[in-house]
Amino acid sequence: MTVSPQDYERILQDNLKSELEWLEEEFEYLFKGKKEKYSQEDISLGNQILDNVIDDIKTNDNEDLLNLLAITLNKIEQSYPEFF
Repeated sequence: MTVSPQDYERILQDNLKSELEWLEEEFEYLFKGKKEKYSQEDISLGNQILDNVIDDIKTNDNEDLLNLLAITLNKIEQSYPEFF
């Protein structure tokens, strides 16, 4: 099976979008009800999730993918600044 460079980039972008949507949903699920009442364990867990997702994302220096990552992290930072 041969994948063209355009298809590969589209697949990467689709996968990243899915992962970033999951990340936003996970933060909502875990932390929305605790607004500004985060324990040290909450902050540690949130930071671990962010670190793992960021480390796992393969952007291949693709500017569009890096922009998607930056936009999502900015959204999360606006809602949950204690994790940044």
